[in-house]
Amino acid sequence: MKRAMQMAAWMCLVAGFLSQWKLEAADTATAPTAEAEAKRLRAQKYLEQEVEEARGLKFLKPVAYRSMKSAEFRPFLVKKIRQQYTPAQMRDYSRSLAMVGLLPEGTDFEAQMMEVMDEQVAAFYDQDKAELYTFTDSPLTSNLRRMIVVHEVTHALQDQHFHIRKWPLKRKDNDDLVAAHMALLEGDATQTMAKVYMRGLDVGSALTDLIAALAQNTEKFMRAPRYFRDMLLFPYQEGQGFVVALEQMGGRELVNRAFENPPTSTSQVLHPDKFHPRREDPVAVQPQTRTEAGWRRLATNVVGEFGIIVLLRQFGHARDASEIAAGWRGDRYVAFDTGKGNGLLCWSSQWSSPEAARRFVEAYRHVVLKRNAERQPSLRLDARVMDGRVDLTLFVPAVAADQQRGKPCERK
Repeated sequence: MKRAMQMAAWMCLVAGFLSQWKLEAADTATAPTAEAEAKRLRAQKYLEQEVEEARGLKFLKPVAYRSMKSAEFRPFLVKKIRQQYTPAQMRDYSRSLAMVGLLPEGTDFEAQMMEVMDEQVAAFYDQDKAELYTFTDSPLTSNLRRMIVVHEVTHALQDQHFHIRKWPLKRKDNDDLVAAHMALLEGDATQTMAKVYMRGLDVGSALTDLIAALAQNTEKFMRAPRYFRDMLLFPYQEGQGFVVALEQMGGRELVNRAFENPPTSTSQVLHPDKFHPRREDPVAVQPQTRTEAGWRRLATNVVGEFGIIVLLRQFGHARDASEIAAGWRGDRYVAFDTGKGNGLLCWSSQWSSPEAARRFVEAYRHVVLKRNAERQPSLRLDARVMDGRVDLTLFVPAVAADQQRGKPCERK
């Protein structure tokens, strides 16, 4: 779990006047004695029992625990990334996000992620190997460390019952789908953590825990681009709200049913009534493109309702971004490199009404104007609205290169 996300969760928990664990845990990087090891095993078993009670599910097999030093995490993370993306693919992904306007141009997504994760990760569940990792040199206090373990133990429980390894969490062409699935995973784990904490602690330790959470270093996280921060926080904050809404509508059974058929869009997470009782899955949208010789496709992806909210908030729509994005029904973009550093974005979306579509187009024109105020040569936007569908073509000239205008995306 990331410490910045953990801090947000602790703010909510402490507000409920929570208390102190009676267990003690060794926070040491030295080799444990036999007595310390036995104590650790008892603590793990106790926490697993607490998670079972809070979540209403039993472990089907023992949890596999592993540990590493903090210095070992970066190579571990690089290896995980390389199993999914080559360096070139990561650069193309970064550039496509920048074309949309989600990231500043020139952002190195992989380098940014590595920097933040180095600072923020304090424990994690490796779903590929079904192993829970903690860090032997973690600087967290005992209460914080236990709650992080509770959170990650919940992921192990989820995996045993709902086979998380089979979920489409590594899809490269639908960030919105992945974010929705992650919201259920992290929201459920955060809600379980909250229940365990509220049941087991005394009021006297709540302030101490809050101070310890606030003292965690989040400097690198706060320096990261807005899109990066908000997308990392989304599964924990909005995800917990989604799980709470499901519990209110149908208890633990409805949450379990959600794991059997997870949400497919951030829109469903933001608006649980679009998930239950009447499910509203996103509309499939496909931009029609006509490419020229020499064009190279960088990426295709889905921004989603929450992505649009983050995009608009960055460019002068802090107050009405959520209202505008609420009309979203589906989208997809395709980004191209058209030569000499120039780029072309073809982005199509479906909206709840013609008025909702027009309102989005007006807002996105404002985004482009804001970006152009600091950019030479300027972006060139072509927007077409038909009923509730929007087709955008954005030409992205290289900042210091010969301009070569690409032909616009075409809708058949």
